[in-house]
Amino acid sequence: MELLLGRASRIAGRVLCLQTLLALTGAQAAAQESASVSPERAEIVRRVTHDITLLASEEFEGRGVETKGIELSAQHILKEYEAAGLKPGMPDGTWRQAFEVPIGDTVISDSTAVTLQGPGGVQLQLKLGEQFQPIRRGKNGEATGGVAFVGYGISSAEDKYDEYAGVDVKGKVVVLIRREPQNRPDGAFRGQETSPNAYIDRKLELIRNSGAVGVLFVNDMGAEGDESDELADPSSFGNDESAVPFAHVKRAVVDEMLKSAPLKGADGQSLASLKDVCAAIDQTLKPLSQEIPGWSATVSTRFEANSVTAYNLIGVVEGEGPLADETIVIGGHYDHLGFGGYGSRAATRTGEVHNGADDNASGTAAVMELARRFAAGPKPRRRLVFICFSGEERGLLGSAHYVREPVFPLDKTVAMLNFDMIGNLRNNNVEVGGVGTAAEFAEVVKKADEAISVDVTAVESAFAGSDHLPFYQRQIPVMFCFTGMTEIYHTPDDDAKTLNMEGAVLVIDYSEQLLRGMSDLPARPAFASSQPGRRRAGPRTPYLGLQPDLAASGENGIVVRTVRPESPAAAAGLQTGDVIVKVADKEVEGYQTLIETLGAAKAGDKLKLTVKRGEATMDIEATLGEPRR
Repeated sequence: MELLLGRASRIAGRVLCLQTLLALTGAQAAAQESASVSPERAEIVRRVTHDITLLASEEFEGRGVETKGIELSAQHILKEYEAAGLKPGMPDGTWRQAFEVPIGDTVISDSTAVTLQGPGGVQLQLKLGEQFQPIRRGKNGEATGGVAFVGYGISSAEDKYDEYAGVDVKGKVVVLIRREPQNRPDGAFRGQETSPNAYIDRKLELIRNSGAVGVLFVNDMGAEGDESDELADPSSFGNDESAVPFAHVKRAVVDEMLKSAPLKGADGQSLASLKDVCAAIDQTLKPLSQEIPGWSATVSTRFEANSVTAYNLIGVVEGEGPLADETIVIGGHYDHLGFGGYGSRAATRTGEVHNGADDNASGTAAVMELARRFAAGPKPRRRLVFICFSGEERGLLGSAHYVREPVFPLDKTVAMLNFDMIGNLRNNNVEVGGVGTAAEFAEVVKKADEAISVDVTAVESAFAGSDHLPFYQRQIPVMFCFTGMTEIYHTPDDDAKTLNMEGAVLVIDYSEQLLRGMSDLPARPAFASSQPGRRRAGPRTPYLGLQPDLAASGENGIVVRTVRPESPAAAAGLQTGDVIVKVADKEVEGYQTLIETLGAAKAGDKLKLTVKRGEATMDIEATLGEPRR
């Protein structure tokens, strides 16, 4: 979820609790609990669980738009679309709608190189992409120096373990092993759990403090001597320059150096391979940091701005009857944060997979499951267009692209139903937002609630930053389903084992009734602004150039998560971490305060923002830019 729902206290006046009319009695509930689940129900839970678990697996790399995992996700989703019998949504008979997502930087190959010089005039020119990859968490530039080995690069007083003690790495290029030693249940540090010593930010901090000039980063041996040795993507650890020129090299490169210049073990043995070195450290838990005599390295890296092609995945179930040419969009974003960095709430854990099970493998699974059910028949009265959006975590880019270049006309798109974070059903309660965006929706919500045994909190407002928002801004009625925030939102801990899978299926069951109710409306729903009496922020909203962190925002202010370079916000001096407490001298009630103010403004207007930065409070004036299309 890119921007989150507001606090309950801010929407209490717009909340209608619709109590379940078919709630089970205590005796009925007890009888159900003791009865066996039907094979049909068990199969539904199994396939939804499979979808979420697969999308949130390590193999899918957090589904960042720049990762290989996002393509694996797309392939799985499209396989399920096709198996369900959906029709490809694009006019040319394909499933994918392409658009570009800026991701920061790319490697300039003619200026990026790693050269090693060894005893006897040996020179190794490593092959980009095969033997090494530059890592963006380093920086542009060139580093040359002798080579020193620093093990896993750990310095921890708590664990009484310091691999920088007794070795001078100033002016040298260091060989650094990924993660930490003794990765086993009874191992040091935290055993198989990740300790702060393994965080790339901690390793980079120690490198900066050590005076080293460059890094040759190498994979550890993994659990039980895992022989896989894949190079990380250049942006895997984030795009912010944090250290020195940094290259990820294959283990064979380090082995080549150790073959002619073995390390000396704690008991004097000769260690001529990385495997032997890792085994010795695991066995003794004693640092083996030392120079690698006779070897020097030159690490040169250069990056420039880059973008990647992302895809909205579109499948169609055609309607039948006089309303068949009207369209309802059913959506959920399948991208997430990849390896962290951009958007992560775990700043010290960049490089770890941010699995995104709740956000938003759960919503993606809902889209796929509803597609299966409606494709199986009977035909709906209106066309149903199922879209798994990409680029949501980068600013609703996929859904914004769709409303700019719709596959089916927006003037005949009568509603949009969105799913974002439905994996944590608690107290049997699902929140349905956007109920106030059409006069007919309250009755649709009520009838769905009568059919499925859940408790519904109906929220009139559409102001929550997910993929329904661009549709709402085009005056299309929207509803979105949500089961609440958790502390692990946007962290590596949002994985499948934390979710209520049966609860997710119950939300999907309820949503099926919502969708059938929307499809069966005798006339298109009448759009209504969910903020009566206030001007709605539309598609021509002037440009400010900030993204809030609404997980941290509330009545006390809007927390600035990102300030876009060369934007009006940047020119005005706004910074990440600032808290906006007033907008145009109005007290902040939530992010909608800013949206509504921008909606009433035009390009060139000056917008006064009152900002808290640490203990200081200041007024900042931003000159709004032309709307971004």
